[in-house]
Amino acid sequence: MKRLIQITLVGMLLIASAFGQAHIDARGLALCNAYTVSSRGISAIGYNPANLGYTEDLTFSADLIDVKVAAFNNFMSLALFNQYFTGDRNGDPFDLETEMIGRDMTHKEFLLSEIPEEGLAFGLGLSLPLPVLNFSVGNYAFTSGVEYYSRNAIPRALFEIVMEGNQIGRSFNLALAQDLLMVTNFGFSFAIPFEKYNVGATIKYLAGIGFAGIDSSGGTFSTQATGLESDGFYRYTRAIGGNGMAIDLGFNTRKINNWQFGLAINNVIGFINWGNDDNFIAKNIGLIESLVPVRDMFQISTDSSSFSASTLYSMELENVNVTSALANSDSLFNLQDQPVATPDSIRMNYPAMFRFGGSYQYKNDFILMADISAGLDDYYFANQSWRMAIAAEWIRFKMVPIRSGMAFGGPYGREASLGTGVHLIWFDADLALKLLGGMSFATAEGIEFGISFQFKR
Repeated sequence: MKRLIQITLVGMLLIASAFGQAHIDARGLALCNAYTVSSRGISAIGYNPANLGYTEDLTFSADLIDVKVAAFNNFMSLALFNQYFTGDRNGDPFDLETEMIGRDMTHKEFLLSEIPEEGLAFGLGLSLPLPVLNFSVGNYAFTSGVEYYSRNAIPRALFEIVMEGNQIGRSFNLALAQDLLMVTNFGFSFAIPFEKYNVGATIKYLAGIGFAGIDSSGGTFSTQATGLESDGFYRYTRAIGGNGMAIDLGFNTRKINNWQFGLAINNVIGFINWGNDDNFIAKNIGLIESLVPVRDMFQISTDSSSFSASTLYSMELENVNVTSALANSDSLFNLQDQPVATPDSIRMNYPAMFRFGGSYQYKNDFILMADISAGLDDYYFANQSWRMAIAAEWIRFKMVPIRSGMAFGGPYGREASLGTGVHLIWFDADLALKLLGGMSFATAEGIEFGISFQFKR
């Protein structure tokens, strides 16, 4: 786990230092991603490539700066932290054993009930562009960027042991989850306009930088009358360098009495083959490792033919007690690891997303938007839970639009967003903030921040 934390931190630094800007539209973030219909130009890529067909709205766009950072967890909010971890009104430690007013449970039982069965999860998401290589001309666009996603989940059992004690005879589940993904993508998009509708597509080349994660874990920990027992394990797989492709498809209607509708499937076909020697990183590994020890960081053999590895970690405890621990202090935490054979190439399906949306424009005053979406897969940045988003953009004063939205469902449950911008003839600057897991700063469990500067015409 320590090694995975190191990989996560170094990966973030590598991306941030190499690519200082991001291909993300702050307008879409401010609209809580209810953007399947209303996105235009370069901003349509990643949502609905069919929107490139509206050349009467936008004939040219290019990114200067588009930055978005997301940080999230599934348990702790500011309100929860202030209530239980800053002391009571007098500054004394909060008594978790007291009964909650109006509820048949203690504060300790309530806190444990707020931690999901999967454990305490936290993560980070970044989307960063390659400078200059993001622009649209007419109904065509070329895009490029780096996507980073990480997520870790600590077993709920750890919190149960701390708060309820290590009860004799009770077994605690040790399953955990850890994922890290870094991918560079290059895409060509186009739209074909018809009289009443547009269709569009994006073809992407996916150049894998690296991935690491636990593909299986489990086992239990318990205290018996004779001592501690455990059969916990997790298999940790990682690889550097990969080749793949993905295809996005989109459709939308022309305006019908100020109404407009559209749908898209992102990554309807998507895969990456990791760990072989037929990719940019493998072919230039000598030059890359003269700057950054990539394989050593991922615990991959420096043998020139090795670009992937898998290790099985286990903690076998049986009747470990004070007497045996004093006799051999290493027996208390006996963590073993052994290499596991991995195939020459690891194929990973790239997560797919479905979107359907509509919008209504009232004169030149405001636009109302709504989207429903869901992942066709349930890993990395995709989630199979349905998500519904609604948003509004006030455009009466075109130079300073005001945007807001909210969403329900999906991986975070509830979201709220707010943003604005300054729009000039050739230049747009937008700013947005989205709250994850709550509708206010106090109840949110994560945030997304975005800022973008674009040339448009």
